[in-house]
Amino acid sequence: MALSLAGCSIEVDETARPVPENERGQLGEQPTGDEATGSNRVFLLAPAAVDQEARLRSVRRDVPSDAEGILNSLIDGPNSAEREAGLSSNLPDGLELNSARLRGRILTVSVNDVFGELTSDALRIAVAQLVATSNEIDGVESLRLQIDNENQVWPIGNGQNTDRPLTIYDYPGFVESSQPAYPAIPTANS
Repeated sequence: MALSLAGCSIEVDETARPVPENERGQLGEQPTGDEATGSNRVFLLAPAAVDQEARLRSVRRDVPSDAEGILNSLIDGPNSAEREAGLSSNLPDGLELNSARLRGRILTVSVNDVFGELTSDALRIAVAQLVATSNEIDGVESLRLQIDNENQVWPIGNGQNTDRPLTIYDYPGFVESSQPAYPAIPTANS
């Protein structure tokens, strides 16, 4: 038994040795996915089945990485390819970004007052779009959403209202999971 174990061991090189050309680069290469259309993300409303609640889906945008660039891209809504894919936005028409300031890890965003015509459900989704998109901006942990530089009360995912900065955790289940569905458990007949 001792002889069979000795025959399977890997010996350590005494000195450095060059790696043959055909073996180089096999470790550490990063897998590549489909080509992205940008490095920043905004969240749009994904098409939902009749019996399901709407979910937010992230899409890539080729825009400046600052808060203004990313949020203005969200406010502009889906592009033609995204509309053809059934994506939409609950942000109201006429929404304008007045300012976006990052202090600490709180992004304070001021917009004009055009939310009045949204239903309570539509308003929750619109605010969730802003929160989820803001959460993707480097350094941001929460969003304080203002109307014309005045703090407001906003609905969170469970329908309650709050005047504190909003986080992505206030909207559980609003964003589509990027995880694949669990496979079905095999049965004896499978």
